[in-house]
Amino acid sequence: MKTIILFLTITALAAAFPKTTKLHYRNLYKPPISGETKHKPNPRIIGGHEAIPHSIPYQAFLEIYADGEAYYCGGSLISQNYVLTAAHCGVGVTEALVTLGAHKVFETEDTQVKITSKEIKVHEEYDDNLIVNDIAVIKLPQPVNLTDSIKTVALPNKTDVNNTFVGTTARISGWGLTSGFGDVSKVLLYVDVNVITNIDCGNQFDEDFADSVLCTSGDQETGSCNGDSGGPLVVDGVQIGVVSFGVMWCLPGYPSGFTRITSFLDWIATNSDVVIN
Repeated sequence: MKTIILFLTITALAAAFPKTTKLHYRNLYKPPISGETKHKPNPRIIGGHEAIPHSIPYQAFLEIYADGEAYYCGGSLISQNYVLTAAHCGVGVTEALVTLGAHKVFETEDTQVKITSKEIKVHEEYDDNLIVNDIAVIKLPQPVNLTDSIKTVALPNKTDVNNTFVGTTARISGWGLTSGFGDVSKVLLYVDVNVITNIDCGNQFDEDFADSVLCTSGDQETGSCNGDSGGPLVVDGVQIGVVSFGVMWCLPGYPSGFTRITSFLDWIATNSDVVIN
């Protein structure tokens, strides 16, 4: 099944970062099975709540610049030197503006740190048609200072490799759209979702997903949307997923797809300074 990568071309990209805060999105989508829809879009990260300011201190906001296009993504701080995100956020990227310590990301906050990076490592076997290996890291040019508003997120241990996390309640966070249309959120949002089996997830899209994919249920009309790509899925302070794909138009009631971090612990260790035990 052909994956649709939705992106809009920016016709005039200056050599320096443009001052606009209305960029676009590079997201991976699956059409609903048989082209049917369960619900009309409604204004919900989908179904999210405003986070207590700086209560998710590992959350990163990314303004991504490639040749002829610019877009928003999410990410997570996994060490003082590296941000984890999705491969589809990093393909062809020339520069990434990383914002850490933000709540109202488009406003000036004393807690915010902005760092420009030109070093983005995309997984060598990333495939946007199959949606596999959708993972990347951004190396920061200098270590970021950790504060109450900027902290690293823990990653799973190797003992978790066989843990599917099915039935676990996990948390998605980001500034992505609150419906399939409109603008990104002005404040950091989060939503709690349930991890489901890949079989149940695949039945919603008429597709078999690789073990390296992790899905959460959309039964409570919750999930990720445009601009959330690359952001974290966390259980009890441990990141288990990276926002990868969702249903077209962010329709509520459908699963959200993530890159399963336990499938990439060795890759992360090789391409960052994170020590995986």
